[in-house]
Amino acid sequence: MSRSALLSSVLLLGSALGCSSPPAPAAAPPPAQSSARTAWVHPRPPRGVPLTEAPAHVLPHPEGAAALGLPFRGSVTRIAVRPGQKVRKGEVLVEVLMPEVVRAAGEHEAASLRREAYERRTAQLKALQEQGMARVFELAEAEASLAEARAAQQSAQALLKVAGLEGSAAAGVAQRGTVALRSPVDGIVTQVDAVLGQTHEGGSEPLVRVAGEGPARLEARLSLALPEDTAFEFSAPGLGAVPVRLVGRAPSVDVRDGTLAAWFEPEPARPLPAGLQGTLRVRADGLPEVKVVPARALLLEGSEVAVLVREGEGHRRQPVKVVGQSGADALVHGPLKESDSVAADAARVPVAGGEG
Repeated sequence: MSRSALLSSVLLLGSALGCSSPPAPAAAPPPAQSSARTAWVHPRPPRGVPLTEAPAHVLPHPEGAAALGLPFRGSVTRIAVRPGQKVRKGEVLVEVLMPEVVRAAGEHEAASLRREAYERRTAQLKALQEQGMARVFELAEAEASLAEARAAQQSAQALLKVAGLEGSAAAGVAQRGTVALRSPVDGIVTQVDAVLGQTHEGGSEPLVRVAGEGPARLEARLSLALPEDTAFEFSAPGLGAVPVRLVGRAPSVDVRDGTLAAWFEPEPARPLPAGLQGTLRVRADGLPEVKVVPARALLLEGSEVAVLVREGEGHRRQPVKVVGQSGADALVHGPLKESDSVAADAARVPVAGGEG
């Protein structure tokens, strides 16, 4: 049998037995793209979500602390307070013997007496001179003595000023022989470094320290420019949210970290412990065009930031301006309405999902 006849017989036999070559597998259909890959959420108003946060601390009040020491050499004769004691402004804390100050007080009183005497003598001589009964040199001599008494009084009064005393207190100091150190502020005694009879040099460490409280002022450093009509609040451990108002800001940015210093005061005014560390929250409650969306809803293309807003079966890009971020939320400024539906995760919306 020829080769061609044999090949024909084999093909006919295969056909009769129902044998055939296996078909090629069909390609799987591509997965359908659906915008249901992400949730769609409504933008919400920024109530309770801070625009930004910054560390802040309470500054010492100008009259919120005092340290009382000796301007001249002296020894302690009486201690009237101890740590933890509340004191009022003007209350005696310590009494000390400062010989230089007591001497000045005595000189002030002596000069005061001489001045009064020479003032009376000068007035008498002027009256007599008008009647021709007093000589010129007598009046001149009295006026010179009056000038000397005034000069001595002013010199003693200057030294008393250095010791924190007015001239009116000179008589009491001269009589007692001691100087009372009084608290210049209302507050609590935090330190007493005095022992009866102990001598201290002028300008040495303070004998008593008093910590007071006054209307608080806070300092914070902000890293972004703030919109108008922004509200602020300060919070710290053990302290609830305290509304504060902006009272000033630095005219230029700190080149070291790019922040801007700003100062705030509680509204209404209230005392806070100096040095208290906390957080300043910049609230966006009063900004009507600011909305809160998930941070993953932001889509960055080039220099433009947008969110995807659902429209029918598709969506459109809506450019927005990011004004802040708080955790997983972003605060954006733009023409978004609370009734809009925004893609919660813009990266999961297929490109082929359609754009309006």
